[in-house]
Amino acid sequence: MLAYAYQTLYFSEYKSFTPEKFKNVIELYAEILIIGVPVLIRSGLLKDYILINEKSSVIRGKLDLNTSIKQNSMIDNKLLIVYDEFSEDIFLNQILKATLAYLARSRKISKEKRHKFLSFLVYFKNVSDIELSLSQWKNIKYNRQNIRYQFLIDICRFLYEEMILSVSSGYKNQGINDEQRLSSLYEKFVYAFYKKETQYKVTRPQIKWKVDDGSNEALPIMQTDMVLQNKNNTLIIDTKFYSENMGNRYNKDKLISANLYQIFTYINNWRPRDNEKVSGMLLYAKTTADVQPNYYYEINGNSISVVTIDLNKDFEIICSSLKALVTKFL
Repeated sequence: MLAYAYQTLYFSEYKSFTPEKFKNVIELYAEILIIGVPVLIRSGLLKDYILINEKSSVIRGKLDLNTSIKQNSMIDNKLLIVYDEFSEDIFLNQILKATLAYLARSRKISKEKRHKFLSFLVYFKNVSDIELSLSQWKNIKYNRQNIRYQFLIDICRFLYEEMILSVSSGYKNQGINDEQRLSSLYEKFVYAFYKKETQYKVTRPQIKWKVDDGSNEALPIMQTDMVLQNKNNTLIIDTKFYSENMGNRYNKDKLISANLYQIFTYINNWRPRDNEKVSGMLLYAKTTADVQPNYYYEINGNSISVVTIDLNKDFEIICSSLKALVTKFL
């Protein structure tokens, strides 16, 4: 699922990644780093200009005379200078180094993996050591130059939360148990899967409200998770990843009304072309509950299905199921 969500593991360097069984998610994340970090090393660690402040007897860059006087640095014939340096000592590399250093001494992974992480650290000798904190990830911005880091940096975050924060009693929403992150990951996975593995047109359009007076003020944005199209058939899919995917009323299992209203609203505000058939699907990740959504409705001439996919099955079965679910609509 990670592979499709990030569309990363299809690069030629990752072909050694086999669908083996891992003891736990930490082993999986560690293996991804073992494959991915050498790829970065071979292509060269990313560099950028960083601001250097130092005392020197050689003038370069800008002279900080006021600070030099305050610190009496001229006593030893040195002045404080400020200059830009093109360096590997950037934040993304610092996160990687901190994660590798932690893994190199962690008892939660095999000795063989620890030795590999230790060998990687040699290539980070010009990168500063930092203490990781969860807030650091919020300030990361990706662009065309550093986008190749995104997958591995997110893996570092997953590892940080699983291996470090999970030991803290004050941290409740750790790593893989974070429903919000898993929901986003699930959505990305399904979108990327249909984009790569089918011939359908797969997009994420916003749907405009069919307002009579032309004013959309204060109306919420209808952002679809994905829309699949084939000839005159359109399927709007909304993915749902919850710990509970059914409601209960008067001791009877019921569909979650808000989700059903949402997909129904998407369909009714879609502007179909001539002879276009528009359908909707709520695609839940299966939970451990006895009752799972598996329903099909015809409402106002539109087909709406509410179905589940079992992510605990072998990946080949998951792929076959995803394809089968949409075939009848497209």
